[in-house]
Amino acid sequence: MQQQVVTLPKPITLDGETVSKITISREPIGSEMGQYTAFDLMEGNLKALAYVLPKITRPQLSRKMILAMGATNQLALTGGFVRFFDGLDLDGLVETVDTTKTETAIPTTKSPAKAS
Repeated sequence: MQQQVVTLPKPITLDGETVSKITISREPIGSEMGQYTAFDLMEGNLKALAYVLPKITRPQLSRKMILAMGATNQLALTGGFVRFFDGLDLDGLVETVDTTKTETAIPTTKSPAKAS
């Protein structure tokens, strides 16, 4: 299982302690995404980050904390999420099929000869 360790450009305070590294412990599963998509997270959609990251970060970040962070920390967390897709070879996973070259004619059959 992959984890992403994100170094925050501007450390934050959690429970009285200074925290400079956040671990994104795993890739979120579909039910944890709510109405958001992986593309929303990859684009840095703040509402999407605040919804999903509390479910997969250590130490756990609250929605409120993510929304209150500076843009540089939010961007760093976005980068951590995007790293789950490094090396994903879409060309090897998706095949394009040209449907204009397939035969569309319906084969015909001969009618049986009538007996005279």
